[in-house]
Amino acid sequence: MFYHGTSNGNLSELKPQISEHGKPYIYFAANPVVALFYTVKIVEKPFSWFPYGFKSGIPVYTEYYPDALADVYKGKKGYIYEFENVEEAENPTEISCACVCAKPLKAEKITEIPDVYEKLLEHEKNGELIIERYESLNKSKLEWIENTIKSEIKKYNLKTNSDCSYAKFIKSRFAGLM
Repeated sequence: MFYHGTSNGNLSELKPQISEHGKPYIYFAANPVVALFYTVKIVEKPFSWFPYGFKSGIPVYTEYYPDALADVYKGKKGYIYEFENVEEAENPTEISCACVCAKPLKAEKITEIPDVYEKLLEHEKNGELIIERYESLNKSKLEWIENTIKSEIKKYNLKTNSDCSYAKFIKSRFAGLM
């Protein structure tokens, strides 16, 4: 199965869009939890905010600031599009369960998620998601997060480009770093 997460539930067909990789793609995940992350976009393209990785194949969402998961997802509606087969799927990303398709696809099954945060907590309860809550992070991980944010600020020149959604997001959550 392939899953595509979006905030748009009115699509009869998914169409490739210009991506962060500079090519028009439809993104999919082989893992429904990973697709669920992408139902909410807190910053506008070309930027993204999805602080997750994997541990033994299970997605791990790391809160980079207190109550980050709720801040991003609570009360937000999302949609998961499911496909049994995606022809010509490929993986140009470094995300293990991700793939892309460069051709439009007719929607097969659409599931509305009324509250993405509640659904993520359900996945955590079922052992399908690990949430590293900010309060439980050790000093080393917190330093890594700070350095990662500083690197993003520098990489995207967010201090000068302060009107973009990513700069506003970083400034509102990591004011001391901007």
